[in-house]
Amino acid sequence: MALSQLLKEGRLRLLPGRRRASPRQARQAARIVPAIGCIPGSEVWFFRFALAFLAHLGQGGQIVDRLSGRVVGSAAGQPFNFDHLSGGPLLWAPNLIATDHLFIGHAVCPGFNKIAAGFPWWQDTPFCAPGFDYFHDGLDYTQVPVDMAPHTTVPVSVKGLDGAAWGEPSQRAVLVYPDPLDQAACYFNFCRKHFAPAYNTLDGRLLADWNFRDYLFLHALPSYAKVFLSYQVMSTQVPGSVSIVPHWRLFERPAETLASMLSHLTGRARDWPMIEDAVDLARREHLAAVELELGRPLDGTRRRRPSRNRDVRGEIFREELDPDLGREALELLASLGVDSQYFAAPSGAATSSRLSVA
Repeated sequence: MALSQLLKEGRLRLLPGRRRASPRQARQAARIVPAIGCIPGSEVWFFRFALAFLAHLGQGGQIVDRLSGRVVGSAAGQPFNFDHLSGGPLLWAPNLIATDHLFIGHAVCPGFNKIAAGFPWWQDTPFCAPGFDYFHDGLDYTQVPVDMAPHTTVPVSVKGLDGAAWGEPSQRAVLVYPDPLDQAACYFNFCRKHFAPAYNTLDGRLLADWNFRDYLFLHALPSYAKVFLSYQVMSTQVPGSVSIVPHWRLFERPAETLASMLSHLTGRARDWPMIEDAVDLARREHLAAVELELGRPLDGTRRRRPSRNRDVRGEIFREELDPDLGREALELLASLGVDSQYFAAPSGAATSSRLSVA
């Protein structure tokens, strides 16, 4: 049946109208942007969806669970428009955070750039691929995309952002960090299969020709350490400004952990009504059902030509993650200034980490 006929009959009533967000740019530059930082190869979209859902429900909107049919929120509320969620990296959430804009993505901790010169290895070590540090990647920061906003872009003063981290209480950050070996294997696989040379080639060689151990110790772990150290150092330089959260905690207690992150970012503990619902709506199975309804991926990806590189994660874990690799990885991270105690899971934690600290 033609789409126009379905729309005419109202049979797609659960599908939000394909309205375009306003093309306007915010007039005032954002100089304070609280940040949820992640490391490439780890989850970002869960935060984007869960927080967008939470903001929408908090404004009286509704979201239909495509699997159960349950209406979450006000039955008379505005349906959630998935066309207004395209990857940010900024999210407009004035009912969640006083500064209106929230960064969700891959970035070095705001403010660290001011003292990076004090860590010579940090400045001399390039990231293994683009995208590890959004605010210092040389992008056009006069038009930073914003999801869910009355404007589509906002100017961001990177200099102001770095300065605010040292003296403005509202400029706070959270790092959600994954297991370094899992992150490296995941990103190694992703980059091998990527169509762009900036990702699939390293030091003039295709990643398909790299040994994982060499990639891990020469490039992946140093890149991981650069991001991690920036948050670790800022957490001591500006006490109370940075929270460092292991990904396993989010996996075990997603709503509780997300609520704690929001309380840190806003600077005050509070209840977050409907956060359990927002987290539930952000589950993979539900998002897959939404994608099926929309006929497109929600994360903005598009089908690309097939890669000749096979999926190597299982092979890496089977053949190359020997018992000594975790210890050697921790030793390298520690030599770069990363505190190994961050990788000590509490007794009884259901984490699949391949690292352990005695």
